[in-house]
Amino acid sequence: MKTAFAVAFATACWATVSPVSAQPIGPASDAAIQDTNPRSPLPTLSYGEALSRTLEASPLIRAGGANVDAATAGIYQAGVRPNPEISVEVENFTGTGPYSDFGSTEYTLTYSQRLESSKKRSARVAFAQADRDVAHLEGEKAKLDVTYSVRQAWIGILQAKAEVENAERRLVLASDIGSIVQRRVKAARDPLAAGMRAENQIAEARTELDQANRALATAKRALVGLWGGGEIDFTVDPGEFSDLSRSYPTGAQAFSADAPPPDIASFSAQVQRAEQSYAVEKSKTKQDPVVGIGVRRFEDGNDFAGLVSVSIPLALFDTNRGNINRAMAERQQAEWILAEARRRYAAQLQSLLDSFHAAKAEATTIRNDLIPRAQSAVDSVRDGYNRGAFNYLDVADTEKSLADLRARENTALAKLQQASASIDRLTGQFAGLPATQGNEP
Repeated sequence: MKTAFAVAFATACWATVSPVSAQPIGPASDAAIQDTNPRSPLPTLSYGEALSRTLEASPLIRAGGANVDAATAGIYQAGVRPNPEISVEVENFTGTGPYSDFGSTEYTLTYSQRLESSKKRSARVAFAQADRDVAHLEGEKAKLDVTYSVRQAWIGILQAKAEVENAERRLVLASDIGSIVQRRVKAARDPLAAGMRAENQIAEARTELDQANRALATAKRALVGLWGGGEIDFTVDPGEFSDLSRSYPTGAQAFSADAPPPDIASFSAQVQRAEQSYAVEKSKTKQDPVVGIGVRRFEDGNDFAGLVSVSIPLALFDTNRGNINRAMAERQQAEWILAEARRRYAAQLQSLLDSFHAAKAEATTIRNDLIPRAQSAVDSVRDGYNRGAFNYLDVADTEKSLADLRARENTALAKLQQASASIDRLTGQFAGLPATQGNEP
C-alpha cells in the first residue's frame, strides 16, 4: 500500500514538472520538425559576398600586388643604359722652374661612356621579366590561398548549421515522445523510470542544441574574422552543404588542362628565372670598353687640342666564374624542386580524389538508403509504442540510431566538402562555387 502510494505521488509530481504536452505522438518526418526558437529571419550571406569581402580586406592580396609592381619597376631599370662620365684634369699648375706658376698649366675635359654589350642588357631585362612572372604567379597563389581559407570557414558554418538543425530535430522528437511517456505513466502503463529517462533525453537534446548553436556562432566569428571582424547576425543557405551534384574525374591524369596548376606554374616560373639568372652571369664575362673624347687647353699660348681615349678591362683575375657556378647550381636546384612538386601534386591530387569519391558514396548511401530505413523504423516503433507494442527503450534506441545516421551524413558531407575545396585549391579551379551575392547582413 505504501509502495503504491509512493509511486502514485511520484508520478503526479513528475507530471506537474513535465514541460511537454500530452498529445499523441505522430510520424517523425522532417516535415513535422519546426524551429524550436522562432524569431525574425536573419539576412542571408552568400559565399560570393564573404569571398569578396575577404579579398578586398586581405593584406596578403595587397602585398602580392605591391610585389608585382616592384618586379615591373625592375624591368624598366634592367633596360637602362650605363650613365656617362665627365672628368676634369688640371696638370702642371704648381712645381719648380717653368712650372712654378700657372703659365704651363694644362686643363683637360673628358666625356666618357661605357659601351655595354646589348646581350648584357637583354639578359637583365629577361631576368627581370622572369622575376615579374614569378611575382604574378605568387600573387595568384595568394588569392587561391585566401579563397581556400574562406571556403574552409564557409564549410565550417554549413556543417555547424546542419548540426543545429539536427539538434533541433532531436529536441522536437524527444519532446514529442516525452508527451506520450507522460500520458502512459499517468495511465500506469509505463513505469516512472521511463518518464525520468524521457525527461533526461529532453535535457540532453536541449544541451546538444545549445552546444550546436555555440559552435555555429564560433564558426561565424571565424569567417567574419577573415575580413576584420563584425557582426554575426546572418544566416546561410544550408542547401550548399547537402548538395551531392558535384563530381570530379576518378584519376589525377584527367586534370591535364592546358594551363598548369598554380603551384606547378610557380615552380616552372622559378626555373625560368634561374635560367635567366645564369644567362646574366654568363654575359658578365665579356668586358665592356670605355670610350672617351675630350679637349685639352694649354695655358702657355692658350692653345686647344682634342683627345680620344679607349680603355678595356682585362679579365685576368675576376672572370665571374663563382657567380656562374652559383647560378648553374640554383638552376639545377629549381629544376629538381619542380620535379618533386610535380610528383607530389599527382599523388596528393589522387588522394584527394579518392577521399572525395569515398565521402560522396558514403553520404549518398546514408541519405538514400540508411536514413529512409531508420526513419521507417522510427515511425513503426513510435506507432507501436502508442499501441503498447513497444516500450520506451525501443523508441529511444531507434531514434538514437536515426540521429547517429544523420550525424554520420553530416560528417561525410563535411569530408566531401573539404576534399572538394582542397581539389579546387590544388588545381586552381574553384568551379561550381556560388557566385551571386546575397543580402548584406
